[in-house]
Amino acid sequence: MVLLPTLAQAHAVLMESSPADGARVERPPADIRLRFNEPVTPVAIHAFGPGGALVLPGPAVASDDALRVPLPPLPATPGPYTVSYRVTSGDGHPVAGSLLFGVGMTPERPEQAEERGRNLALLAAMAARALHYSSLLAAAGGGLFLALVAPGAAFRTGRDWAPLGRLARLRVTVALAALAVPLNLGLTGALLIGESPLALLTPEAWRAVLASTGGTSAAIALSGLALLAVGLWRNRTGVGGTLTLLLGALIAIGALTVTGHAATAPPSWLAAPLVGLHGLTAAFWLGALGPLRAILRHAPALEAARLVRRFSHGAVWVVALLIVAGAGLSALQITDPDRIGSTAYGQFWLVKMIGVALLLGLATVNRLWLTPTLENGARAARERANRLLSLSVTLEVAVMGLVVLLTAALGTTPPPRTLVKPVIEAPVGYSSVATAKGRQAVIDLDPARVGANRLTLHLAQPDGAPFDPKELSVELSQPAAGIEPLSRRPTRSGPGVYRLDGLTLPLAGRWDIRVDALIDDFEKAIFRASLTVGEQGPDK
Repeated sequence: MVLLPTLAQAHAVLMESSPADGARVERPPADIRLRFNEPVTPVAIHAFGPGGALVLPGPAVASDDALRVPLPPLPATPGPYTVSYRVTSGDGHPVAGSLLFGVGMTPERPEQAEERGRNLALLAAMAARALHYSSLLAAAGGGLFLALVAPGAAFRTGRDWAPLGRLARLRVTVALAALAVPLNLGLTGALLIGESPLALLTPEAWRAVLASTGGTSAAIALSGLALLAVGLWRNRTGVGGTLTLLLGALIAIGALTVTGHAATAPPSWLAAPLVGLHGLTAAFWLGALGPLRAILRHAPALEAARLVRRFSHGAVWVVALLIVAGAGLSALQITDPDRIGSTAYGQFWLVKMIGVALLLGLATVNRLWLTPTLENGARAARERANRLLSLSVTLEVAVMGLVVLLTAALGTTPPPRTLVKPVIEAPVGYSSVATAKGRQAVIDLDPARVGANRLTLHLAQPDGAPFDPKELSVELSQPAAGIEPLSRRPTRSGPGVYRLDGLTLPLAGRWDIRVDALIDDFEKAIFRASLTVGEQGPDK
């Protein structure tokens, strides 16, 4: 499961550029214009002239979904120019790529070296995000539990009375969450600039991430955690500590509503509140597990039964709201349910749903059987229920950890709503995009009609650089018509570009395509997509 997030990639798409990629211009342009499918924040823009000569562009100017990059006066000498860009999308994820144009000539795209360490940075960033999510939710949820379920509770341990917050180690959880915030922020910055995890020690990484929505989210999270720390310190004093805990928990969870593609999905007026509600209810559930274990271990039997019953009554409504918010967020992200199993996001989502179902099953057993026995059963039955309830809480902690890890993986994986979708009719040509192993395949079919077609594949690394596999094969099939896979081997026509000419498709309709790219002797990337083929044109 730790290795699965290598499937992640960027979430904003370059729609067009001026000059266009691969274009020939007769005079050097005064500027470069890039238009994306959503607003972006520039991180780094580099330009290189003939022979790799460095060109120093002016500051990039962002306007809505477009970037304008002014260029200095360039000589009219014919030659190729390369522009490399790295920006931050609206959901705080990195987007990188390059375009090539020629002055007085048609350029040929050169080979670009693969960025070493980026996959490691992606894994490190995912792990840091999982730590950030789990510790933040546990700290906020623990504060909510103390404020709403057991305000000021303390139980005798040995000769002393200890507050519940100390027994549940909530101060340690808050401190861990506070340390996880800058760690997550720094590794996200390293990912944004496309460097290894050690780049979190560089000012470039911090400048990039602080200019994104991640910086705002981190500031909000630290503010909430500071209030939680104050609330835990004042927890014995009653109302003041309770209100501080509530406010700190709300602010800490509010950090989740300003970044990430779940919070920025359209319509944002709906997505952000759903993220807040989902985070708040998940925090209450996760954060209650530590205090519940402490109660079952240290509280007198009758007091433990009272507090567990009180939590159980409130948890019913919390779980109901959690399901409603989760269903709403899933509907916003998975706009095409038919593609759940064919996308990395959908696969992560399915496994997460299995984890959530296990949690709901444990919660049901706790509420309908163990909690009533703990309160009304005979002494032996109460002791047995206490042990089983403690074991159930431990299992919930383990399953919740898996769910949080999957949530972090979802945060670094493009949801189906961001993927290029096929149109119903494709009268002239058809394009689709598939992702695998962190790489991208742009699949073009021209003219996408019955008869002879040209299939073109553009293979790219996560940073947009082209890559050439050791072996490449293509299979096309139409299961609905009973057409079994038709296997072909395309030929290379340039760095990362492969073509298959004279591909005859006998029937109109939806064709499934599978592209097998052998990366090395031990790794293969399998791209899957669908192409729509129309009837023969009137000229056929």
